[in-house]
Amino acid sequence: MLKKSILIFIACLPFLPAGAQNHLWTFQQCLDTAIHRNISLNQSRLNTDLSQIALKQSMASRYPNLSASARDGLGFGRSLDPTSNLYVNRTTNSTSLGLSAAMDLFNGFQLTNTILQNKMNLDAVKTDVENVKNQVTLNITTAYLQLLFQYEILKTAKSQADATAIQVDRTEKLVNVGKVPESNLYTIRSQQATDNLAVVNAQGQLDLAKVTLEQLMEIPVIDSFEVVIPGFVSPSLILGQTNEDIYNKALTTQPQIEGASIRTKSADMGVKISQGARYPSVSLSGSANSSYSVYKYSSGSAYKAPEFFPEMWNNLGESVGLNISIPIYSNRQLKSNIERAKISALSARLDEQNIRLQLRKTIEQSYTDLRNSIKKYEAVQEQIRAADLSYKNMEKKYNVGMMTATDYLIEKNNFFQAESNGIQAKYDYIFKSKILDFYQGKPIQF
Repeated sequence: MLKKSILIFIACLPFLPAGAQNHLWTFQQCLDTAIHRNISLNQSRLNTDLSQIALKQSMASRYPNLSASARDGLGFGRSLDPTSNLYVNRTTNSTSLGLSAAMDLFNGFQLTNTILQNKMNLDAVKTDVENVKNQVTLNITTAYLQLLFQYEILKTAKSQADATAIQVDRTEKLVNVGKVPESNLYTIRSQQATDNLAVVNAQGQLDLAKVTLEQLMEIPVIDSFEVVIPGFVSPSLILGQTNEDIYNKALTTQPQIEGASIRTKSADMGVKISQGARYPSVSLSGSANSSYSVYKYSSGSAYKAPEFFPEMWNNLGESVGLNISIPIYSNRQLKSNIERAKISALSARLDEQNIRLQLRKTIEQSYTDLRNSIKKYEAVQEQIRAADLSYKNMEKKYNVGMMTATDYLIEKNNFFQAESNGIQAKYDYIFKSKILDFYQGKPIQF
């Protein structure tokens, strides 16, 4: 019976929920999750919807509006008969129906320019969505690389602790046969405690890096969260482009540049809209209405009510009007609106100039950082090679009792410090190279 239950459980394993099994997150999965869940990004998408509504409303303003009205009333005593337009002294029950329409024919091109401006505003808001998405991408990239960095630091710390544990065993044997003093064993054990603490600290930093990435992804923090560790190839330590080349490419790919340019054009269109208020406006209007009334004299004499539909037809009235409004003096309101629009246009140009300037500064800084990280990476590789040779030579001497524990540990710590520096230099280079690729419109991939 027990064997049968075990076989059934194994057979059901493929059908268990995905969350119940260990899941390794790739960088793309982390990024897609963050983009889907990020609140700021979703708010930007809602702003796009609002801009779309504003555009549709302005486009609908080109068409005539249409409204209908209906009224039913009861009059007592002396009142106005809506059918004869005479005052009568009787009780009257009246019904009136109306239909009216109006359409702007010309308003100084304000409506046309407003539609164009709303189209620009919609395009600008779309670039805001892309800009927020880029920021999310950079944040996820930073957190993901920091997590990979902490994985390697923990691996190095464990390797150092394991090496020290091996030396503790060797030193105990050397002490037992009298080849080295017992003080060497105390020194090595002290180093072992230090290395074990370093492993604990590295594990703590790794856990914090996981929490940071999970929070950026907007998912609950779980202990089983793990990511795929990609196989990095050796960095290509050659800069094939200048910072000017990268900046010129970024001008064509970065959404904040496009958005700033669109907003400048939108502000210029705002000037035209405000200037259009100076021109006469022409509109066309029309209406149709009719009324029906039933009354009886106050003396109570007999009265035959007319039929509803023939009476409504007989009382039908129509009107068509062409309306012209010419602005003459508006207490400086029109002039002030134009001046404010021109100032807004100048401010938009300065904003665009500042955004371009900030992008150039960022790329120049990133380019310099990458160049320095290349030099640092090369120097650290040389440091690792030298420290490795020195450490192995010192380890051989210590294992045969020709070197004190203190001297051995100095070389050992120097080697592992060089390894840590190499890990830091590698990820520093990877991050900064990815940043420059990102500014050129290249997708970040691992």
